[in-house]
Amino acid sequence: MNKMKKLLAGTLAFVLTLSFAACGSGGNEESSSKKEEDVKVVTENDIAPIAEGQDGTLTYMGLYNLNPTNNDDRTVGLTLFEDKGGKIEYQRVTSSNQYSKLAAAVTAGKDAPDLFSYSTLAFPCQVVQGFYQSLDDIIDFNAPLWSGVKETADQFVLNGKHYVAPLEYGLTAMLFYDKSVITENGFDDPIDLYYEGKWDYDALDDMMSDYVKGASGDEERFGINGWYAPQYVQQTGETLITTDDNITYKSNLDSPKIAAAMDRLANWKKEGYIEPNWIGSAAEAFEKNVLFYSMGTWAAMGTNGPAEKGDWGMVPFPKDPTYEGTKPISSATITTFMWVKGSEKKDAVRAFFECYRIAQTDEKYAKNGREKAMLASPTWTEDDFDLMAEISNPDDNLLIFDPAYGVSSLMGDDFSGFMSGVCLANWLYKSTSVADEQGETYTWTQSKEKFSATVEGELTTINKQIQKFLKTDK
Repeated sequence: MNKMKKLLAGTLAFVLTLSFAACGSGGNEESSSKKEEDVKVVTENDIAPIAEGQDGTLTYMGLYNLNPTNNDDRTVGLTLFEDKGGKIEYQRVTSSNQYSKLAAAVTAGKDAPDLFSYSTLAFPCQVVQGFYQSLDDIIDFNAPLWSGVKETADQFVLNGKHYVAPLEYGLTAMLFYDKSVITENGFDDPIDLYYEGKWDYDALDDMMSDYVKGASGDEERFGINGWYAPQYVQQTGETLITTDDNITYKSNLDSPKIAAAMDRLANWKKEGYIEPNWIGSAAEAFEKNVLFYSMGTWAAMGTNGPAEKGDWGMVPFPKDPTYEGTKPISSATITTFMWVKGSEKKDAVRAFFECYRIAQTDEKYAKNGREKAMLASPTWTEDDFDLMAEISNPDDNLLIFDPAYGVSSLMGDDFSGFMSGVCLANWLYKSTSVADEQGETYTWTQSKEKFSATVEGELTTINKQIQKFLKTDK
């Protein structure tokens, strides 16, 4: 697969932010093995307009308006959709009330949207609660337009029906660092270690240790800050919850690999590597002598980027030395929309998905999106953008999606009330490396003892809900 094709297959999260949020906010083995000349190139000309007499106005409920605001550019997906006779009406919700608003609208059968932003809570939790309908009437995942995401779409199937149509993949987080600090401390550049196959748990631990111990006088240094625990643990290839068939969800908390990774995180806390306070950008983290800042690209690119070209670096999460898989692991995100239960605008929804997918797969649009992203982040290099594209490419990476986040609100919604600003899944991942609201610190054994019963209760509930759904979804 040539370089441009790889970029199309794994367009980075920041480009995705431009294409989906500028208004305010993997290929399967069969398809990837075909010669490129055998694969049909799909363009906007292949998208049928919304049929005459059909309502082309779709109501979208979400955190961000898909229509341009504040002089933002109209995105390619929206432009194509409007060219096909479509229009978007926006229903605004907030992070804290979005799911309750959706549930109320669907239950009442009044003012329900046609589309809702995808989140990990959508499947299976919200599907079996009757929030969404399947996409198979409007999307053929064997068609060329969708072949590149079919393998992922097949992971979100219940009763033989698809509910999630990935439009694009992104990365949950990267590790950002100040290159001048790396040089001043005599460290090898982490990105060089990555390309040499030497970037693993031990390399990261050793670098943080040397940096923290190198503090002099009253200087205070830290190894890391940000959102790192899920991504770090998932480099084992393991997730907190597993499912083979989307029918039975099981706890994986007793995994020895997870335990070993959690013990490493506990040691980070013990050794003082972790800056425990919330830091909202890479620049602020580096000012506080944090060696690595772990966060989504938003926190280190665009207006949050470095002041001078080449000042900062980025690197994927280090691999677990015991991982024996053939593909490197990326903790991934999916950006797409859910088709809300009760919506009858089949042709308009079909056109919407096809237009937004074309915006990600057509070479000229992908190239344009990349150019816009680079203009917005001029201090990041071509190599940096190539890296983000490469590691979010499902052809070359194992993209990890932990089923834990889709089990229930308690497990997957940070506003569920489980703990202030954190859901149970996120808390489990970081429970050995930060103190809880009462200031308690846990070993992984203690964390399991405290929360396993709650996890099992949530799993029992979702498994029962799935069985009921399968009986009624005919």
